[in-house]
Amino acid sequence: MKIGFLIQHFPPHLGGAECQARDLAEALVRAGHGVEVATTRGDRAQLAREMRGGVAIRRCISPAPRWLKLPWNLVAGFLLGWRLAGNCELLHGHCLSPFVLGGLLAAHCRGRPVVLKICSVGPMGDVARLRHPGLLGVPWRIASSADGFLVPTRAVGDELQAAGISPAIIHRVPSLFPQAVSPPTEIRAEDRQDVREVLFVGRLHPQKGLHTLMKAWSALGGAAGWRWVIVGDGPMRQEIGDWIVREGLQSSVVLAGYQPDPAPWFQRADVFVFPSHSESFGNVLVEALAHGCHVLTTEVGVVQDWPDHAPVVRLPVEQPAAWERALRDWAEMSSGERERRCRLARSFAAEQHHPDAVLSCLQNLYASMLPVGDGRHGAGGSC
Repeated sequence: MKIGFLIQHFPPHLGGAECQARDLAEALVRAGHGVEVATTRGDRAQLAREMRGGVAIRRCISPAPRWLKLPWNLVAGFLLGWRLAGNCELLHGHCLSPFVLGGLLAAHCRGRPVVLKICSVGPMGDVARLRHPGLLGVPWRIASSADGFLVPTRAVGDELQAAGISPAIIHRVPSLFPQAVSPPTEIRAEDRQDVREVLFVGRLHPQKGLHTLMKAWSALGGAAGWRWVIVGDGPMRQEIGDWIVREGLQSSVVLAGYQPDPAPWFQRADVFVFPSHSESFGNVLVEALAHGCHVLTTEVGVVQDWPDHAPVVRLPVEQPAAWERALRDWAEMSSGERERRCRLARSFAAEQHHPDAVLSCLQNLYASMLPVGDGRHGAGGSC
């Protein structure tokens, strides 16, 4: 099968959606399929065409002036989508950007089926942005003409249904994590038990609930042996830096900034904290479990789909005292109990997000949408 990917940005531009698209494209290639990616490049130093991991990538320039971006990306998406639809049997769009919508229009003109993955949810998510009253409903009418929609969690599917999309073309497919089944590393050495390393990985934005953790840490972080490592960048970076100095927390809080590969940070961490207000999925939660971290999180994204016995602690986002207490509870556990929970976390990540199962589900969905299959509109459902 030949599949074309449409996505506004693609690695080396790194973000959750971009990394997911890259991992999926490379997994499809390893499974024997052909994959071409159409995307943009904000940096002229990037190659217009290249091969990475067996994936053919074609990039077009994205203009710097903000007022030009929307029309330019819509037209660029149409042109690259036209070429992609000529080479591929099916197009897979990632996130509802103008670039992807342009490619969707081109695919329709060439009679190719299109499946769209929804990458964000809530008031600032994909659906809400396209349905903004100022856009007169035009972008949403284009998007809703897709042959199928991929959603990573039940909550995203519910949002699509509320927007008028038929459940028959909504397909719940979890994100693919190649590292979820990587061989486990050794349990942390005993001489590290006195270093309680707490990790956050994500965009430094109020939506991630960081103010809750900051309040909890002000009460907790001064204790000897605690260290909170914050990996990421965003609009709260300066605020967090000022808070560290103001509270005198330089010895217990590390503002590590953006890291292209967070895996080493997960491997060193004991506890992963994620007090986010809203997520379409929450890739870092699976990554943290796959690395054996004890996870403290809110009831967002994929957590809502996990069973009650999932090895995570669910906490309210607006109650710093609850987060402080949960961290203290972890610190009071015996080393044997911590090791047991580490093994449970790894096992759960491998069972729930095995890449082979996700890939098989997606391949079956692709096949069902092709004209030679059982029809372009397969029954909605989940893997």
